Amino acid sequence: MMTPSEVNQSEYSVLIRTFNSAPTLPQTLVSLNRQSKPPRQYIFVDSGSTDQTLACIPPQSLVHRYVGKEFNYSEALNQGLRLVSTDYVMIISSHTELANREAVKYVLNFLKTNPGIGAAYFDTYNTGLLRHELINRHNFTGFNGLFNTCAVIKVSLLRKRMFRPEVFSAEDQEWAGWLFTAEDQAIARVSGAGMAVNNPRKDSLKKLLNEYVSVAYFTNRKLLAWRHIGSLLNHALKRGTGIGLAKRKFYLLLSFRLMLCHIIRPRGRSRYF
Repeated sequence: MMTPSEVNQSEYSVLIRTFNSAPTLPQTLVSLNRQSKPPRQYIFVDSGSTDQTLACIPPQSLVHRYVGKEFNYSEALNQGLRLVSTDYVMIISSHTELANREAVKYVLNFLKTNPGIGAAYFDTYNTGLLRHELINRHNFTGFNGLFNTCAVIKVSLLRKRMFRPEVFSAEDQEWAGWLFTAEDQAIARVSGAGMAVNNPRKDSLKKLLNEYVSVAYFTNRKLLAWRHIGSLLNHALKRGTGIGLAKRKFYLLLSFRLMLCHIIRPRGRSRYF
């Protein structure tokens, strides 16, 4: 077991939320251990796994059992963040891998030398060399700010302001909006890391709807404009546009949920997909 001083000397910790993650967690851990700069500490927030998830966890890890009547994305991260004692934390899903061995080192070096950059995340544009572009308040859409699927964040900023539990989905985007406006900092979006998301339910209709509605209400209110809702309805109902049935259904359901946001605050149940 590492001593507290050893933990403090390590540059970053890894925080992973788990729930019956045995099919994918081993690949995630292998990809992290293969990094040229592997993590010195793993922190897991487990929400009552009943499979072999806990058996996959490295023996020197910190394991926290989620506390709460109902699982919440933000609160799970907040509980884990209280155990972090390093300057940087990588938040990564238990079904995500990084193939490029230099990916984390690239991000850490970038964050260390750029005080105006508060975080970085990896996207799925995996061709070419490691490279980045900056997202800030001027080009932030509500969907491109931060992805907790795989992100590295300066812990000092998370100490200032953690994730909001009432943001039932896309808590990462809402936090990015706070960083852009309150701290006037930017976020780096990194390509070429060889990131793979091994989640068979990543395109779940309910997941996509919850994320969009949460972004619209908590992060980018322009998406609640009646003109925008009308455009979505037009996509759902207009024939001869080449839009498939599944996409039409998504636009139709999304339109109605955005309309409801004008009457009541949207609520949703955080869940693993």
